[in-house]
Amino acid sequence: MKLLSIVTRMYFVPLCMGILFSGCSLVGLDLQEDYNRTPHTLDPNLYKSAWEYLESRSKTDAAAPASDKIFTRMMEAIVYSEIDIEEYKKPGRTYIFLHNDAILRGNNNDAFFRVNFSGNAAATAWTAYPKEFVRNYLKYLIVEGVHNHYTLPAVEKITGKTLAPAGAFTALPSGITRNTAATLYPFVSNPTSEMVLQILNNSPSNTQDYPIRINDHLNVRTSSLLATNGTIHVVDRYVTTTLPQ
Repeated sequence: MKLLSIVTRMYFVPLCMGILFSGCSLVGLDLQEDYNRTPHTLDPNLYKSAWEYLESRSKTDAAAPASDKIFTRMMEAIVYSEIDIEEYKKPGRTYIFLHNDAILRGNNNDAFFRVNFSGNAAATAWTAYPKEFVRNYLKYLIVEGVHNHYTLPAVEKITGKTLAPAGAFTALPSGITRNTAATLYPFVSNPTSEMVLQILNNSPSNTQDYPIRINDHLNVRTSSLLATNGTIHVVDRYVTTTLPQ
């Protein structure tokens, strides 16, 4: 019996290999005509403006899928701050979009509401902050020029000019303090309201290859989305206004 088992395996393995490499049909499967397939990658083109994309994924309708609600908190900031929405429609810009997690993520001290205290406590709504502070922060997340994986130089850091006015981040507004527990986000004056962007020359995790990094601190979650009027990067953590020291 042992000998029969060995002989059977010796016969069965070559038979399987022969079937594999001959391309023969098994159980009614069609013959493989061509194993040289053209690879396809996800299309980075959104075929809509940055504003249209933001609107399409900031739904509040309970029936809307969760994937269409990832920017609802950012949209709340836009409405509250009264920023000119035309800024999201102008061409030739880089837009940093805040995923809901970048604004509030449980009790984690890496989101806007828990990094920036209002009245010595974490905020639960944008109304806890001065409108101008929120508006300037949103403007900081819009950079002149298109900076993405298709345009940024390899490894080299570039300094981008944001829409935030100079002097907007020389100090925090009255009543706003930095959470001392958020040690990764110290406030340092950025009088020029500039932003530093760079493509990393490595893969810091098994989900990101050569990500774009903002201010030498935050790796973009989803990068280089191509809107009809620029490029979009989506982040899920707080974007600090502190430049690399």
